[in-house]
Amino acid sequence: QLAMGVARGGGITKYVPESVIAGFTTGIGVMILAGQLPKALDLTVPAGLNTVEVVQAVASGIGGTNPAALALALGVVGTMHAAPKLHPKIPSALVAVGGATAASQLLGLSATPIGALPSGLSAFTLCMPALPAAEALPSLCGTILLIYAMTSAETLLSCTALDRLRPTSYKHNPDQELIGQGVANMTAAAFAGMPVTAVIARSSLNIKLKAHSRLPSLVQSAFVFGSLALYSDVISAVPLSALAGVLISSGAGMLQPAELKTSLAEDKYNLGPYLVTTCGMLTMGMAEGIVLGCASSAAKHLVQQRLLAGGGDWVVQAAESRLKDPPPSPDTRKEA
Repeated sequence: QLAMGVARGGGITKYVPESVIAGFTTGIGVMILAGQLPKALDLTVPAGLNTVEVVQAVASGIGGTNPAALALALGVVGTMHAAPKLHPKIPSALVAVGGATAASQLLGLSATPIGALPSGLSAFTLCMPALPAAEALPSLCGTILLIYAMTSAETLLSCTALDRLRPTSYKHNPDQELIGQGVANMTAAAFAGMPVTAVIARSSLNIKLKAHSRLPSLVQSAFVFGSLALYSDVISAVPLSALAGVLISSGAGMLQPAELKTSLAEDKYNLGPYLVTTCGMLTMGMAEGIVLGCASSAAKHLVQQRLLAGGGDWVVQAAESRLKDPPPSPDTRKEA
């Protein structure tokens, strides 16, 4: 990622069709909504399910809903929407989650909390890198390339989608994004951490709260580090349903009908790649949906080009010939 950013390879996303980006935004919004339903209802669903399967699992287990968790989630969603109307500078997410946590503790609600977290600076242990065995390199390289491709694609597409959601003229720098993420992944690996990627959920929350700079990202990073190092006991008491309410509010804000209208205004047949991208993400996964969406957009383009080069030209020529050579009038046929 670092090398690709330095080599200015981040601009590859400009070749992703508009309809695929619109479908990606919608798909991510629905995935966030569906993915948070089990936490909002305090239900347990198997891991590794796609979005459609998660919804089916929630529907089948809806009878086991925890009323306290549902009430907290609804309270957070309501606060997220009402607080900005009272005053635009109210940190609605912080107020909503803080209020839900306080209510859960004071009223003794049975909502499931985050639970135990690593505590203190000892949780951050510097690890020296080690080379793997030679026989493991082939399979390991394939896995590395797959993770690199998926994290880079999600980052760049998320940034492109956020540019559309952001009501300002700011546009992200894809090369800078890759460089930053490459450095972040190298740092995470030095502490035995997992690879990271830019995610659209928290960024869309920043947009919802009218953030216009990089300061929220720095504040969030400092807050996460400080929470784990100093206040892990407090953070562990936050109900999962409260956090689910925040993400549900953010995911709902990503469902933008204007995106589809703009795409269809350019070409009504963009509906095909849009639906393929969205449905592919919901039924198979994000990467599969993006690939299928790009493939369907390319197929649509090829078909349109073939029609223009073939039948389309013939229709134009035939119309022109009819204008140049009008049919003879009845009187002309009689004289003939």
